Amino acid sequence: MTAVMAETSHEEELAEAREALAHLVENGDLERIVHLARLVGAAQDSMSDEIVTRLAGMASNAMCLLDRATRTGVMERMVTVAEKMDQEHILTDFLRCLAGATEEAAHAPLPKGGLTGLWELIKQPETQQTIQFLMLLGKHFRSCRLKH
Repeated sequence: MTAVMAETSHEEELAEAREALAHLVENGDLERIVHLARLVGAAQDSMSDEIVTRLAGMASNAMCLLDRATRTGVMERMVTVAEKMDQEHILTDFLRCLAGATEEAAHAPLPKGGLTGLWELIKQPETQQTIQFLMLLGKHFRSCRLKH
């Protein structure tokens, strides 16, 4: 009697397994699982002891860095700066300006060179504004650094 019950439950389990496999085949999940298993196998085959040691060291260093950044409040400050940059569109504006400058530089005539060419460049108000801005940036950066 026990053998018959065990055989029946075994057959039920096999039927459930067949049904689950059929479902995996139908929706393509089985193929994805096979590809994932092959990828993991290839990664295991390519791992040498040296690579594993280096990866473990890198992971350990990354965790220490993350711990230090969290304990000292650097993470909160970085999040605040990132949010401010996003709100003020600083990064997108910078990238747009960089793309525009790159495009314009590609089509601009070559500089004349010499003092005359430099004089022509310096006479332009945009050049003077840019130099003024860079000097102010340096001044503010220097004063920030002196506070520390």
